[in-house]
Amino acid sequence: MTKGLYIHVPFCKTICYYCDFCHIGYNEQIVDKWLIALATQLNDANIDGIDSIYIGGGTPNCLSFEQLKKLLELIKPYTKNIKEYTIEINAESMNDDKYQLLVDYGINRVSIGLESTDDNMLKFLNRKASFKDIEKCINHFINVGIDNISVDLMYSLPSQSLEDFMHDIDLTLSLSIKHISIYALTIEKNTVFGRRGIKAQDDEVEADMYLQAIDKFEQAGFKQYEISNFAKEGYQSIHNLHYWHFDDFYGIGPGASGKIDNYLYDNTKNIMTYIQNPLDKCIMPFADKDEEMFEHIMMNLRLVEGIDIAKFNRCYSVDILKKYENVIDDLISKNLLIIDNKYLKCTKQGLPLLNSILTQFLE
Repeated sequence: MTKGLYIHVPFCKTICYYCDFCHIGYNEQIVDKWLIALATQLNDANIDGIDSIYIGGGTPNCLSFEQLKKLLELIKPYTKNIKEYTIEINAESMNDDKYQLLVDYGINRVSIGLESTDDNMLKFLNRKASFKDIEKCINHFINVGIDNISVDLMYSLPSQSLEDFMHDIDLTLSLSIKHISIYALTIEKNTVFGRRGIKAQDDEVEADMYLQAIDKFEQAGFKQYEISNFAKEGYQSIHNLHYWHFDDFYGIGPGASGKIDNYLYDNTKNIMTYIQNPLDKCIMPFADKDEEMFEHIMMNLRLVEGIDIAKFNRCYSVDILKKYENVIDDLISKNLLIIDNKYLKCTKQGLPLLNSILTQFLE
């Protein structure tokens, strides 16, 4: 059964210098055309059985009030049995009417782009909201009744020291939030940073930042449940867990991806092409069962809980411990994997080395 619905809003008022997601500068006429195309794809998808919706971007709340209302109205038919309804927002694009609109349409979780608590760093990243703006935004959401709030925090930023990042974490933990996602800066060639030759921190500094962040978050009651995600008890992201559990999900909008049965699909990243033909997608069936099993392993091992061995075996009619016996035994001997309570999972030492671990499953 398909569990989640992701909707990609590719519009932004300003473009962050590190962003490589599908995006375009806000244009009122293009947004209106995109909404028509989005309605076509939503109607064609036969969406049923979902328990989570995630509106991402881009900057979904950069739409005008009327456009945002129209988007939420398009989604409304699919919200009947939703447990978690998330929207990504930037603080500078909120106003009193938009806060109330999100409440009226049943949004119960928001993900806010924080990235850094240092206003100078935020300007360097081309972020427009200050740390104080974000703090006020969080408090406003709580006042209107949405207290399931997540923030994104970046590390390995140019000129950022370990002490700087620890200070970022301390200030982030002072906010009234339930969930934190952390991401190391990666420089993609098609971004402003890529074109300018900006460099992230070296691997050793980046690793120290990551490991110390885990300790700080857990001491503050934010339990790590995925390689980059931390939550207070009961506030793990239902929607994102569908990805990591390898559940099926719908992807709607330009640049969105989905998974249905034994294939993945990508929608075009070209917004104008999407507007002209929103039903055109690139369908990518798994080449064989081995490829599908590897994708499953790759997603599950991102989770601290790891792979449910019995569930995996039922799904593929194999014994994972025999199928990958040599690899698993080798990784266990190196203290990178462990079998615990019928789950195969990374150890604390193994989780930061996940890419190397996965490489061995391909050999």
